[in-house]
Amino acid sequence: MKLWYLMLLCAMPVQAAAAGCMFTSNVKPFEADTSALVDNTEIPAPEIEGSSVTRGIGGGATCDALGFMSIKLRWPRGSDYDLEDIGFEYRVVNGDAPAGLIPATVVASPISGRKAEHQFTWQDVPTTEQRPLHLELEVRAVTRDHQRGAPVRVTIGS
Repeated sequence: MKLWYLMLLCAMPVQAAAAGCMFTSNVKPFEADTSALVDNTEIPAPEIEGSSVTRGIGGGATCDALGFMSIKLRWPRGSDYDLEDIGFEYRVVNGDAPAGLIPATVVASPISGRKAEHQFTWQDVPTTEQRPLHLELEVRAVTRDHQRGAPVRVTIGS
């Protein structure tokens, strides 16, 4: 019986490595029809609390090639909308984002009160090929009734 458990224990890391990196972004598509958005500057811009970027290191582990970007948002007080009723649209204003970093759709993520953190991942290039990442992003709130709020810009650098 002990031999069976030992064999099972030894086989588990092999299965995990074969499956690839299990980390995924915490954002998901915002469940609303956002095909025809109308700009409404009365919907406030989210407040950016912070951002960070971690580049992939290209090592031998399954997640080493992933780059990570985190944007922490706070929803302003006094809005007619609650954060659980809002999605967010990201657009690159300046710079070149790595392929797959910025979602093409409106996204939402888990929330905590008036705060949300959007964690994005991408397949980074090997460290010998990496160039500094300098982006300016525009972030807008999007409602389920097809309205897009005022923009806020965030500068990302690594």
